[in-house]
Amino acid sequence: MSLVDKTNKVVLDLVKCYLKGSLAFHLEPEEAKVMCWDNQQAFVNATIHNQLLQNYPVNNEFSKLFFKKLIDCIKSYHEIHDDFYTFLCFLMNKESLNTFCHRHYVLNNDTRNIITIMETNNMVVNGTTGMRTWEAALTLADWALSNKDVFAHKKVVELGSGVGFTGITIAKECNLESIVLTDCHNDVLKTIKRNIEINFPKLNNSDDAQPDAVSNIDVMMLDWNDAEDLKNNLVPDILIGADIVYDPSILQPLCNVIKSFFDKNDLLEVYIASMIRNVDTFNSFLEALEYNEFKYFKLAQENCVFIEWDDNNKQRCTLKIIKNK
Repeated sequence: MSLVDKTNKVVLDLVKCYLKGSLAFHLEPEEAKVMCWDNQQAFVNATIHNQLLQNYPVNNEFSKLFFKKLIDCIKSYHEIHDDFYTFLCFLMNKESLNTFCHRHYVLNNDTRNIITIMETNNMVVNGTTGMRTWEAALTLADWALSNKDVFAHKKVVELGSGVGFTGITIAKECNLESIVLTDCHNDVLKTIKRNIEINFPKLNNSDDAQPDAVSNIDVMMLDWNDAEDLKNNLVPDILIGADIVYDPSILQPLCNVIKSFFDKNDLLEVYIASMIRNVDTFNSFLEALEYNEFKYFKLAQENCVFIEWDDNNKQRCTLKIIKNK
């Protein structure tokens, strides 16, 4: 790697960590030496002075910790950029009130191509786990971006959309005909709608075309225990879900929903990504699929391609499910 490439990578990696709200960065001495005044300026331009982050700021407490850590990493090698300290003082005087913040997920290492998501650090909010982006949402979105032809010109429904990262990413990048994001919690649905507004600001403006985005994106309440209440006109080509296999009690209701969609379309394809936190629960899901006469295949996904996720964690699985004819 050339010095220019290495310099760009150090700055880019720091920017991506900051945007997605991660303190999991470490600078080796050679990397810290790269962060001269000009490269600190490049970082400042991509973060502090970034209009997107000014509109949708990252968590205040996280920002303070990030800048303190970054300053500690480079202060032995370079004078610290004035804007680092100015911004840190601003953060110190800013009151932190909100449970929610924004994370900005960079696609394909291109800081001009970002999915912005309003979410929370908390595991559970108001009785739901759907208020944050979970790892399987990243892996499923990455798989979709690596297989855009699967989704092109298709009607898609997402189960358990949470804050909407996967559905929004696929909607922006995969040239869909339409997509419906579903969940069963009112607060989650409101958050999905807000995240759609953030990422598709021109969607409702007929005078301002947005050719790179799906024009038909919707949000719908869907309780898996009421699968019979599915709208008759909701007939997707593809059904997706990320991190929705987490509790033995929901496995049969989930299978019931899948079956309801298969009853509408024999050629339906289902893609479900899971982080396997409990092997018994996941195996029970596979057994439930077989019991309900579904056929499944495990899809290969060894490394990150377009979206960064933890490819060191092998306790994950993405399934393709079809009807066992």
